[in-house]
Amino acid sequence: MKSKYFKIGNKYVGEGKKVFIIAEIGVNHEGNFEKCVNLFKKAKFSGADAVKLQTVNPDYSYAKGTKSYNEFKDTDFSDQQYSKLKKIANKLNLVFFSTPGSLLEVDRIIKIGAQAIKISSGLSTNLPLIKYASEKKLPLIISTGMAYKNEIKEALNSTGSNKRVAILKCTSLYPAPDDSLNISSINELKSLFNTVVGFSDHTLDDLSCISAVAAGAKIIEKHFTLNKNKFGKDHKISLEPREFKIMVDKIRRVEKMLGSQKVKPNHKEIKFRKAFHRCLVAGKTILKNERFNPDNVMLKRAKSSQLGLGPKFYENFIGKINKKKILKDQLLKIKNLK
Repeated sequence: MKSKYFKIGNKYVGEGKKVFIIAEIGVNHEGNFEKCVNLFKKAKFSGADAVKLQTVNPDYSYAKGTKSYNEFKDTDFSDQQYSKLKKIANKLNLVFFSTPGSLLEVDRIIKIGAQAIKISSGLSTNLPLIKYASEKKLPLIISTGMAYKNEIKEALNSTGSNKRVAILKCTSLYPAPDDSLNISSINELKSLFNTVVGFSDHTLDDLSCISAVAAGAKIIEKHFTLNKNKFGKDHKISLEPREFKIMVDKIRRVEKMLGSQKVKPNHKEIKFRKAFHRCLVAGKTILKNERFNPDNVMLKRAKSSQLGLGPKFYENFIGKINKKKILKDQLLKIKNLK
């Protein structure tokens, strides 16, 4: 059984914890170290808990001449640069991790101090990679775009004894249209796999991320860029810093709104109950030996200092005889019944 919550770096992730928000930088730095540092700083400003890169040597993962090979070519950093980025993330109190493209890159990101390992949707069926990454005993986050239930199960089985595993609901379309998201399946994933479940987003705005949190996602991964008009598939599905900050603020509000699953009045509501609820009062002056009826028994808000009989006692009075004179708007009491 996997853990319902666990730590990544100094942040808790999972049930009962704040939503863990990842600024997915990927290769939006385009191989420019200073731009990557700036993205880290902007991610911190925007309220992210973590920054995630992609550590991919295209020669290990893609055939030359493919679109993916060209996108990842010249986007890698040296081990020394990665180590500097890790230190910068630490200073900013950001969790630092990456997506490896191959077994060799798992070793690389371990060496540079990654605090978790992310398995992308395109690698979710790469069971040897998942097994190898799990053996490193770091928290593992697996995106499930394009995957059937049995493939998700196989991926989780490949994580072995590693209890710190989360899966992300994901649709691998760029951009992903609204009717492709199936956000309702987040609870189904929780039920089926009994592990931490989050959401990795490829839409053009923040609505799906907000909706996913409302549906129970405990991790949000959203692409992050300095300029979403730049060339490349990840820029256009990213949020810029100001937009990302607005998304984070909305998520934090939704968390407050979700509150507890307990069905009871809020502690602040309780003190207003007397003032807001109706109680039985005399609708007009009711004389001694007069019969109570719908014309003289009314349900009103009484003065907040008064505590009257609630509406459930209404039928106890209708048709009964009044014992003594009651003035209009006086509270009705059981002792009024003859």
